[in-house]
Amino acid sequence: MSGLVLKIAPGERFIVNGALLENGDKPARIRISEANVRVLRCRDAMRPEEVDTPVKRIYYAIQLLITGDLDVVDATPAIDAECCELLDIFRPIDADLIPALRSMLSRGNHYSALCHLRQVLAIEAQLLARRGLASKVA
Repeated sequence: MSGLVLKIAPGERFIVNGALLENGDKPARIRISEANVRVLRCRDAMRPEEVDTPVKRIYYAIQLLITGDLDVVDATPAIDAECCELLDIFRPIDADLIPALRSMLSRGNHYSALCHLRQVLAIEAQLLARRGLASKVA
């Protein structure tokens, strides 16, 4: 049996199809075998006030797709447009980063896209840190 397997810590909160759930006192493993279930761990959630970069905007939009706060049909073209704007920035670093993200999104693999974006967020932070150092030197 395939599907998404979540390892949930004691007391950890997560959202399934818009419902907030909380694990009990013991660690748990939950297998999501249905294809169209929207799952978000609260520890992976980004707060609106944290959204201050282009990659974070994409992350947050995908998060809202998962929680059901954005409509997939309405939001997907805007998210894809944001991804297209990042192609030239990330291509020299890793030519597959953004195309892989777009592929996940086109298949509706929003949770996988969030996991993938954590890597992109780390790279974006490094780029912004370098830019900050460069502006201080200039």
